[in-house]
Amino acid sequence: MNIVILCKIWNHKKVVEILQALRAQELRVRGVVALAAPPSRTTFAQAVRKAREHGVAPMLAHFFSNPVDRDEHLHEFVAVNGVHPTAALRSRNGQLHLENNLRPQLTIAEYARQHQIEMTCVEDLNSPTCAAVLQHMRTDILLFGGVPIIRANILAVPKICTLNVHMALLPEFRGMNVAEWSIFNGAAVGVTVHQVDAGVDTGAILYREKIDVADCGTIAAMRVKVSRQQHLALAQCTRLLIENKLTPTPQHKAEGKQYYFMHEKLKKIVERRLAKGYQGNLDR
Repeated sequence: MNIVILCKIWNHKKVVEILQALRAQELRVRGVVALAAPPSRTTFAQAVRKAREHGVAPMLAHFFSNPVDRDEHLHEFVAVNGVHPTAALRSRNGQLHLENNLRPQLTIAEYARQHQIEMTCVEDLNSPTCAAVLQHMRTDILLFGGVPIIRANILAVPKICTLNVHMALLPEFRGMNVAEWSIFNGAAVGVTVHQVDAGVDTGAILYREKIDVADCGTIAAMRVKVSRQQHLALAQCTRLLIENKLTPTPQHKAEGKQYYFMHEKLKKIVERRLAKGYQGNLDR
């Protein structure tokens, strides 16, 4: 059974967690096909100088999570800061500080090398080149590891199906920021593993799981917990699908609602609910 993951090359944490979860289910991954990183337009030195000028450093998070830029501009970062490249720059009360207690993120490529997983980067995940790579890998099951809208020519390649995991309960919450929208609407937070079709989050449902987030005091903490659980669910469902133990349940478009990016003012309401120990309707 050839399992292939489709992803973006910079989604290291997400994809590595999926790979680790699959390994825990004793499933071997045939390959990873990743969208290549766009050319870097800002060097480490430029980013550090800009951060110091403005007293903030949010844009630097990108460089510490993107090893392509990290490796390319490592010498510039050391020259400007005189510190080890695993240090991170953070803003506290408008002042720039160095934190040296962070470790480099294990990259997708590093994990693939460690476990003899074939990896290919492409310029467009919907291109004939990508389809050819998936065909070369004899893809049976394609798993999404954080991708843009994928077109029919790619979805037609896997012999069995394509699976995605969604950060909310379907069909009720489709779209973006759905974990936050679940809390805003007083609903249970959860994850859904579903087959992928031509629509957005409309494919047949294979598995749904509600998640207790009462111990998550912030949106960030909630997303970490739900994200980790969704990767475990995706791996478990992949194994059960291979063992023919799952029955897909078709979705009906009228059953759910499409959500979009949540405004910051609404996120503050969600934060307040989480701070009070939000539980949602776990019984429904």
